[in-house]
Amino acid sequence: MRNRALLIINGGVILVLMVMLFSRFSSVSGESPEDFDLPGPAAGVYQASHLAYITFEETAAANKMAATVSQALDENGRPRTDQPPNFLISQPEPSLCQTDNAYAAPNGRHLILQYNCEANLIVRLLDLTDSDVQAAVFPRGYFLDWSPDGEWFLFRDIDADQILLIPANGAAQQPLELPFGTYGASFAPDGQTIVYAASKGLGFGSEIGTLDLSGGNYVTVQTFPRQVVAYPRWSPDGGQMAYILMPDSNIPFTIGELWLADAAGKPTALLDASADAGHGYPPAWSPDGQTIAFIRRENPDSIAANRLASALHSNIYLVDATDAAAPAAPAATTSNQATPVPTDLLPAVSAVQLTHFEASLVYDIAWSPDGSQLAFTVDDAVWALEPGQEPIQVSQSSVARHPVWLVAP
Repeated sequence: MRNRALLIINGGVILVLMVMLFSRFSSVSGESPEDFDLPGPAAGVYQASHLAYITFEETAAANKMAATVSQALDENGRPRTDQPPNFLISQPEPSLCQTDNAYAAPNGRHLILQYNCEANLIVRLLDLTDSDVQAAVFPRGYFLDWSPDGEWFLFRDIDADQILLIPANGAAQQPLELPFGTYGASFAPDGQTIVYAASKGLGFGSEIGTLDLSGGNYVTVQTFPRQVVAYPRWSPDGGQMAYILMPDSNIPFTIGELWLADAAGKPTALLDASADAGHGYPPAWSPDGQTIAFIRRENPDSIAANRLASALHSNIYLVDATDAAAPAAPAATTSNQATPVPTDLLPAVSAVQLTHFEASLVYDIAWSPDGSQLAFTVDDAVWALEPGQEPIQVSQSSVARHPVWLVAP
C-alpha cells in the first residue's frame, strides 16, 4: 500500500550526503535565479470540466497496466455516474512499482504521476494537450507541488538531496538554495515564495522557513526540537498556513497535530490533535480559504496501524479556519504529543466529520476548483461529495484511485 513515511525523513537520515552541502547550490546551467523566468499566480479562476482518476487492471503480469480515465461533469459540475468514463492515457507501471498518486496542473495542461517502487520513487510528467509528446521521467525523487500558474513544479531529488524547480515545458531545471535535509516545499499563491520543511535526521527535530525565488534567499521561521513538521500549505489568499506536526520518532505512521500558522509559518492555533501523519496526506484548503479538510485516523490505539499502511482506518474531517483563534478550554495532553501544547492554542472548534466509512482507508482529498465538492479515494474506489451531503461513488471499475479535477487549458 501507500508507504510515505520515508518521504518525511529520508532526506536527513543519510548524513553522508553532508559532503554535498556546500556544492549542491550551483544551477544546472550555471545561471543565477534572476536569469530564469519565475512562476507566477494563477492565470484566472478555473472551472473543472472532468474528474480524472487512475484505474488498474487485475493481472499477474510483471508490468501491470494502469489507465487514466475521466468522468464528464453535468451542468452542476457533478460527476456523471450514469455514463462510462472517457479513456485518456494508458501507462504501464514501471517494474516493481505502483502508481502512488496523481497531480493535475492548475491550468489543465499537464498531469504528473508518482510511482512508489520497492527501491525507488519515480515521477512521470504527461502533456494533456498533445498526446504525441513523450512523457518525461524523473527517477529517484518525488513531486512536491505545482506552481499556481501550472507552468512549474517542485521535485525532490533524493540522491542529490536537492529541491528542483522544474518547468513543465522541459527547459533547464534549477536547484534551489535550501537547508540540508529539506524534504518538503510548496508554493505561495503568488508563485514567488516557497515554504520549506527540513530536518537533519531522526532525533534532530525539524524546521520550517521560506524562500524568496526572486532573491534566492531562505529564512528559517520556526524550529521544532522534538517534532517533525510536514506538508506545509498556504491558504489561497496567502495570509495563513496549515501543516502537520508529528513526533520525531521511528514510528512510520503516527498520529499528528494539524496546526494553523501565520503567513511566515509561525504557529497560531492547534486545529486538531488526531490528524493522520506519515502517510502523505496534506491538509487541503478549500478554494475560498475558509475551511481545511484533512485525514483523521480512526483507530489511534492500533499498534498494527502504526507500522502497516493497510491497517489504517480513516475518514475526512473539516475544520473552520476562521474560528480557530477563539479561546478554548484546557484539554488533556495526549501520548502522541512531543511537546506540551499551551492552553491558549488548544483546539477552539470541533472538526466536522464529512465521511463515515467503517474500517476503511480514506485519502486523496481533492477540492473542485469552485469549492463545491471533494473527490477522494476509499480503499479501491473513487468517491465525491458535497459537504453536508452523502458521498457518491464515481468509479465503477474494480480498482480506482487518485482523483484529480481537470480544467480546460
